[in-house]
Amino acid sequence: MGRIFQVMFFAGLAGLIAWAITEPFAPPQIPLQAVTAKEIATLNAWNRYELAFMFALGSFIAMTIAGLSGYFAGSRTQAVRGGVIGFLLGGVAAVVGGRFGGLLANRIFGEHVFEPGHNVIITIFARTVFIAFFGAMIGLVQGVPSKSWKRCVQGLIGGALGGALGGAAFDIVGMVVGTFIVAKQIAEQGQVPQYQEVGALPRALAAVCIGMAIGLFVGIVERVARKAWLRLELGRNEGREWTVDAAQTFIGRSENANVPLFGDPNVAPMHACIYRTPGGYRLVDGGTPIGIGVNGIRVPEAMLNNGDVVQIGSFNLRFLLKDARGHVPRPTDVARSPSPVAMPIDPTPAPMPLQVSTHALVALDGPLVGQKFSLQGQETVAGRESPHIRLDFDKSASRQHCAFQVGPSGVMVRDLGSTNGTIVNGARVQEMTLRPGDTVKIGSTTFRLEQ
Repeated sequence: MGRIFQVMFFAGLAGLIAWAITEPFAPPQIPLQAVTAKEIATLNAWNRYELAFMFALGSFIAMTIAGLSGYFAGSRTQAVRGGVIGFLLGGVAAVVGGRFGGLLANRIFGEHVFEPGHNVIITIFARTVFIAFFGAMIGLVQGVPSKSWKRCVQGLIGGALGGALGGAAFDIVGMVVGTFIVAKQIAEQGQVPQYQEVGALPRALAAVCIGMAIGLFVGIVERVARKAWLRLELGRNEGREWTVDAAQTFIGRSENANVPLFGDPNVAPMHACIYRTPGGYRLVDGGTPIGIGVNGIRVPEAMLNNGDVVQIGSFNLRFLLKDARGHVPRPTDVARSPSPVAMPIDPTPAPMPLQVSTHALVALDGPLVGQKFSLQGQETVAGRESPHIRLDFDKSASRQHCAFQVGPSGVMVRDLGSTNGTIVNGARVQEMTLRPGDTVKIGSTTFRLEQ
């Protein structure tokens, strides 16, 4: 949660900076009614100021959140790119969101809901709707640099929640602080002022509240919504985490990698990639000389399970899944020094021993009873038209029924959209890691996993 509170603090500071830049251009007062030419000019000036204020808030808050996202990823390039994109798009998006939110609030609560003298409670609700759309657009923009629609949607939701909270605080702060300011004006002037504009302090406090709320909720929504992430456990910047939410998450020495790892020349610019598939998360080597490792075993690719430790050069990264059940390897399960794949590129990297699979499926019934099918290499597919485990005699089996993949954590079975499903130990599953002795029913044929 430390990063979330850092983002909240700096987003609040960004709101304060936006206020400081625009406040000198604020008109000295707001006319209660625009009748004379002077009052109309003042009202127009105030409307222009509000647009500038929204633009500045959007630009600086989006720049801060998006820039910090790249900074926390460990990449200066991503931090600069995020900040620039956030600044350029944040102001425009905030004005668009604010305009739409304002029109919606006027449609729901009445055209004069934001004018002085209106019911305070109704005004607070209207402002909440108004700033919610304002914050939603800022949150959406901060996800653009990551090129992830999921991050954009999460930012939109978080920005809307934060904007709603900041919008509610806007009028509450103005009402509390404004009461003292108006009382002072009455004491000095001996009469009620002819306008309700209560000065710079409420706007400054409201800008800070809006920035902090948007930063806080954007971070909370992203943290709650993430399903998979990597945590650096050995190497520079230990403890840093990266969310694995895109279709492709690249790991490497490049500043543009989603998971940048610096300080080890053996790590290639784009060393490996994690592909998010319907069946899970697949780690694939990028054709590098030293390769990749999972739980101390060098592999060309592997399906990742909760707690697996990925070795990239001298770095150890633990892969974690939200709410996943299963064994999480202890630190002693993985060699820490040297890392099993941290081998010099020159003159020739010594090959790591590949795991030799000793797993096999044994048919327990049907025409194949007693036959053993070894599980090695790439995926082993079972089905009526499979070249591996052919079940052409079984009409209840699909053409491509299910697939078996040997990985560091064991054998994983994955249903390939079959009609009658894949049954493991009597229960239908979509995907599951098997243990020796488990039974798998494919159509009308039952197999047992042996090692």
